[in-house]
Amino acid sequence: MYRIAGLLLPWVLCAPAAAQMYGADYVKCRDRSTTDIVACVNASAKTWDRRLNTSYQALLQRSEPGQREPLKAAQRLWIQYRDANCRFYAAGPGSLSQIEGAECLRAMVQQRTCEIEVANNQESGPGVGCK
Repeated sequence: MYRIAGLLLPWVLCAPAAAQMYGADYVKCRDRSTTDIVACVNASAKTWDRRLNTSYQALLQRSEPGQREPLKAAQRLWIQYRDANCRFYAAGPGSLSQIEGAECLRAMVQQRTCEIEVANNQESGPGVGCK
């Protein structure tokens, strides 16, 4: 039986260290124009999002029937939080806010991906790019 809440809680408590804004994925993008940085960070976010979707679907399949609805609800709420949080960064003054909004999205998707991978692969932990 998979205990999602028990598995996710310890990871959630330490997850901010796993995917901080301006992490290794951002470093690959930083020495460019603002527009190019945003495009590069968005491309990285899309890669993480595909990985998140794959891991999330696998976790849904592996979960006990009673865990599926809470997982779906948590994911929907996480998406709402992610979008609102990153809109905050993107709404700041100046062109740096464009980068902050994009990097917020990338970092949050990476963090959630790592969290879901830990729950899904409890024996081996998260995949490449997660700490």
